[in-house]
Amino acid sequence: MKKFIQTTLLALSAMLVIPTSTIASSPQPQSTEAVAPVSKTTEVLRYTKLGSRSSVDSKLFDIQSPGKITVHVTQKSRLSSIKPNLTYRILSFGPDGSSGTLGTGRFEGSGSFTFTSSEELPAGKYYILVRNTGIGRAVGTVSVTIP
Repeated sequence: MKKFIQTTLLALSAMLVIPTSTIASSPQPQSTEAVAPVSKTTEVLRYTKLGSRSSVDSKLFDIQSPGKITVHVTQKSRLSSIKPNLTYRILSFGPDGSSGTLGTGRFEGSGSFTFTSSEELPAGKYYILVRNTGIGRAVGTVSVTIP
């Protein structure tokens, strides 16, 4: 029993002398993999009375680094008896005011829908054109996820 008590006291005194930070701070492995850039989702348009055969532009948004963007839309008709039918286009905003279509989504019915640009987009300014191709007025939102 005396031997057990001496061994226990020796172990306890060693714990007091050796700092626990030394024991816990063993070298950690370093990752060599690149971290993916954080994407950002922003609402660019909220419309409440988009009439039949009319369109509306979103506000401009910037892409800082090249990549594909994802467009998230919600849409519904102001009247429950009518199915909304909307077309969404990703358009570039050139320095001379020109624009080009870089992706399109067309959705019928109420709900949430998603589409992606048809190609990787270079850094620059873009916007979404929403066109109501159905009958009746539509209500909805448009958000973009930017790389």
